[in-house]
Amino acid sequence: MADELVVTVAALTRWRDASGGVTVIAIDGHGASGKSTIAEGLCSRTGASLVHTDDFFVPCGQRAVGSNRPEPWRAPATPAGETGRSLASYYEVIRLRLEALEPLRAGQEAVFHAFDWDSGAVSSKVTRVEPSSLVLLEGVYSAAPELGDLVDKAIYVDTPEPERLRRLRRDVAPEDWDGEWLRAEKEYFTGTRPLESFDLVIRGAGGARPAPQSARAPGGGRSAGSSDDEEHRR
Repeated sequence: MADELVVTVAALTRWRDASGGVTVIAIDGHGASGKSTIAEGLCSRTGASLVHTDDFFVPCGQRAVGSNRPEPWRAPATPAGETGRSLASYYEVIRLRLEALEPLRAGQEAVFHAFDWDSGAVSSKVTRVEPSSLVLLEGVYSAAPELGDLVDKAIYVDTPEPERLRRLRRDVAPEDWDGEWLRAEKEYFTGTRPLESFDLVIRGAGGARPAPQSARAPGGGRSAGSSDDEEHRR
């Protein structure tokens, strides 16, 4: 993993230097591929700001397929393929844009309420992300076309499917297993964002840390933070 980080840091530095401004990099890949571990390692080496798509997650059953939920909270429509729910419907894409990516691209602090994986609902705690010339957007769907105008480059974390599924089965309770999520994720990486569409492909980390199992889809999951009222991030 150390070699992967060295190569990736070099790429991030090149991209940031070439842009001359704020550079946003997506770190995408299947659930349990090691994206969070890699993103945190990159942040510690580059001082990048870090945003997680999991912070804008919508759990299974909370939004019906084809929901007419009012803007700006409704995710853009994306063809669902063989499954009744598209991957876009698992994320508050518009809120991710408005509350996180757009402020950080403008050199401003991002302030939002993140999804809390312990309670299965959006947290009352405020999350604040400090601006930086380099912003990492980590998580499944981070390289989606709906975010393409705000993302400069995209990295794919490649971990073999047997290892990913082993981690998921270890971390996700049977009653929380979401087969529909796995189908939607597969469609996304097969049709919308195949491996060859990424700017850089790196190998996944060797381990995945356990996450709370309540309301947790097989795509990943993280808790909102440590402070009583606010979480501050680089």
